[in-house]
Amino acid sequence: MNFSYYEKIGNSVACIDDELPFEIPSSWIWCRLGEIFSHNTGKALNSSNTTGYLMTYITTSNLYWNRFVLDSLKKMRFSENEIEKCTVRKGDLLVCEGGDIGRAAIWEHDEEIRIQNHIHKLRPYAELSISNRFYYYIFYLWKQMGRIGGHGIGLQGFSSRVLHNLIIPLPPFKEQLSIVSKIDCLFSILEGIEKSLN
Repeated sequence: MNFSYYEKIGNSVACIDDELPFEIPSSWIWCRLGEIFSHNTGKALNSSNTTGYLMTYITTSNLYWNRFVLDSLKKMRFSENEIEKCTVRKGDLLVCEGGDIGRAAIWEHDEEIRIQNHIHKLRPYAELSISNRFYYYIFYLWKQMGRIGGHGIGLQGFSSRVLHNLIIPLPPFKEQLSIVSKIDCLFSILEGIEKSLN
């Protein structure tokens, strides 16, 4: 049986079938990323900024799929207000706004770091049970499908508005964890095969 999906916008309701890339199980729902994640970008580099605390930060050149390259980190000044907004803590999902649009990784380090303005910091709302690892894989899938940085949104950049409105699936939390476990296992097998071939 085919179902149609509708979204309430203010007092009106609109069919969103055209935005959906595939069918999902009945226990899942479609939602907008901004409904389950708070998100913001970091600070733009400004050479005239001479006040605040001199702190290390990362750029898109430090952020790769599922990893970070952290040698030769740069520093810039952050005010008290900017520190809170731009600081990444363990578990945050980071996504490139420019460059390789949509490239993502989870910050797994105990030490906090700041981000510059071409990186989005995503953090699930506290009241929700969300696996950041599951949504890392969603970004990976969306990138491969061309829904990010390709024909899907047709933009050279990945603005906060576009990110906020990105449609994503939301499975029950246990299913998120189960899917992540299976994908991690498959990638581990693939890595083992690659090593044996080399």
